[in-house]
Amino acid sequence: MPMSRPATESATPQFVPSLRADMRDDAHDALAFLGQRYSVGPKYLTLPAPSPRELQQAAAVALRAPDHQQLRPFRFVRVADAQRERLAGLFARDAARRGHAAAEVERARERAHNGPALLAVVGHVRPNVEDVPDHEQWVCIGAGIMNLLNALHLMGYVAKVLSGASVRDPDIQAAFCCSDETLVAWVLAGTPTCLAHPKRPDDAQAALSDWA
Repeated sequence: MPMSRPATESATPQFVPSLRADMRDDAHDALAFLGQRYSVGPKYLTLPAPSPRELQQAAAVALRAPDHQQLRPFRFVRVADAQRERLAGLFARDAARRGHAAAEVERARERAHNGPALLAVVGHVRPNVEDVPDHEQWVCIGAGIMNLLNALHLMGYVAKVLSGASVRDPDIQAAFCCSDETLVAWVLAGTPTCLAHPKRPDDAQAALSDWA
């Protein structure tokens, strides 16, 4: 995003003093802990799940994503345990419409019960917004999801983002979205049953370089 733009994320800029030494220590601990965040698959998630209040806190942290003109292009929808069977029916019908065999239709149905907590990520990208092109709005959506994941990690939970064909099904989209919204992904969250680890080593040097 161009650096020449004025800051618009807060109507009244608020300036905070430098972090006290004890706060800096806490920040360093938090950074180290965030560096250990990895996605964990559904079969390694168990109870307890994040409570509705904790999910609300995580969603509040998600709103700290860079959001030019404060368009708020994302929101999260929690699927309660009592609603899983309704979602299972939608998943099964989607798989059947795509021509899958009975066994795969049943597996699709079972996916609605994955994860102790389940959120739908709903995006609202507005076309033709002056000075905020579509790709910036998508960046905001991605940053919001990442902030949510980081917040859950700091609470001691693990999570994974999944998409797949289900987010493109018209009936599933209609169940979660308004006419100008898009079902982006699912977020599954819970307590890990094993230690999370990367699939391959990180290359922090490749992630940041100087302008040559």
